[in-house]
Amino acid sequence: MNKNDDEASGGENEPHETYTVGYCKPPKATRFGVRAQPSRASRRRDKRRTPDIATLLERPIEARIGGKITKLHPHEAVLHGLFKRVVAGEIRAIKLFLEECKRAGLLDRSSEVVNRAVIEVPNGVPMLLGKRLVEHAGPPPWDAELFDKFKAEFERDLAHIEELKKQAKATSQRVVHHDQDI
Repeated sequence: MNKNDDEASGGENEPHETYTVGYCKPPKATRFGVRAQPSRASRRRDKRRTPDIATLLERPIEARIGGKITKLHPHEAVLHGLFKRVVAGEIRAIKLFLEECKRAGLLDRSSEVVNRAVIEVPNGVPMLLGKRLVEHAGPPPWDAELFDKFKAEFERDLAHIEELKKQAKATSQRVVHHDQDI
């Protein structure tokens, strides 16, 4: 046998069958060999880069509100669209909107609401005394014993303030007379 016959038959160990090398039929001797791969250093490995989600969510987007194009935070734009659906009466949108309000703490009863309320102080009660009573005891009506206690303290404070004013006035007059003498 010659060399060409070995390649055509696939080697010496195999029976003599005719094997035709051609399309999709490589020579049996080189069929499963390890070949050097071409250099792929210049080939871009990552064709699709993963997007930076945080940057996308913080980038303002343009939206048309009231006929004008405005730049909005994406979350604000979503809420605008959700609110339009709420006004249209979509039940799912109403549920989502209420969940967003709850998550933001808008549905919680806050102490600021009480601080913004109008409280009427009874006639004859000085405003500063009424303010102190509201801060410590809540809105009127107040317990008579508590009111008398706070009123006595308030009057002592007023008397002390008046005494301090008199002392300050006397001190300032002495300083003025002393400066004139010099």
